[in-house]
Amino acid sequence: MSTSGPTGPALETFSAATRARFGDDAAGWLSGVENLVEELGSRWSLEVGAGTATEEAYLVEVVRAGEPLVLEVSYPDGWWAETTAAFEAWRGDGTVRLFEHDPRGARLLERTGGMPSGSDEPAILRDVCAIAPRLWIAPPDGITTVAVEVRAWAAEIQERHVRAGRPFERELVRSAMDTLSTLGPTQGERVLLHGDLHLASLALADERRVLIGPRPLVGEREFDVASLVRDAPLALLNDVNEGRRRVKERVDLVVEELGCNPNRLKGWAVATGVDQGIWCAENGDHGTGTALVETARMIRAIEL
Repeated sequence: MSTSGPTGPALETFSAATRARFGDDAAGWLSGVENLVEELGSRWSLEVGAGTATEEAYLVEVVRAGEPLVLEVSYPDGWWAETTAAFEAWRGDGTVRLFEHDPRGARLLERTGGMPSGSDEPAILRDVCAIAPRLWIAPPDGITTVAVEVRAWAAEIQERHVRAGRPFERELVRSAMDTLSTLGPTQGERVLLHGDLHLASLALADERRVLIGPRPLVGEREFDVASLVRDAPLALLNDVNEGRRRVKERVDLVVEELGCNPNRLKGWAVATGVDQGIWCAENGDHGTGTALVETARMIRAIEL
């Protein structure tokens, strides 16, 4: 059994991204990541393999008793604790199984094998819509609500738009603010949500189709699936007419599969698309920001 934490470019990439997100608060924690991997490898009887990095997590391939797993290490902010609570509540039904966790920011999870091959967008969307309701359960305590989140978005969106250099017209920002202020307090049944659904959320784990990468919230179902309608915005702009057809097809399919309120689905998709577009502009990604806003325009133009 090897318990030596892997080092190299992946850890450096993850460290740089974490410092950019959390500043000096993360410096001390980052200095202990290698020791944390080594300690947990010993405590959890892991054979430790190669590490890879995303902007939010350091992922180490491990094996325990012959089973391939992944040790996910990320800065233990409030979202880490809430996501861990959601994994515990889901118990691997509709998402990956959680085997162990350590409050210093480590989770031992079922390893996934990527998205199922050979599926077109409508088939993937149907799969996501079939799995998502399994996550929509009674929420555990301590999960942030959609109402709280969107209240903050609505309060700040106009100022953020100005700070981002007013990349598009103010009317669209005001409309998004009004929509967020209206939809937030008037939600239907509040359940535990995945919180960050995309077409790429679909993956295979031990031959099961699951949804990965949750950012859990508590709110109505229409909020959870709105991100699917505006997903992959850059690809939608390759052919604008085809993009309009695709977003209409997405709305129709989600409504048909899940019985969502189409007006609330459309409203959430437009308003969160504008908010995300501003966020991208604030962070220098003007291409994706523009694509998100143009996608929001396409969705707003849909006749229901």
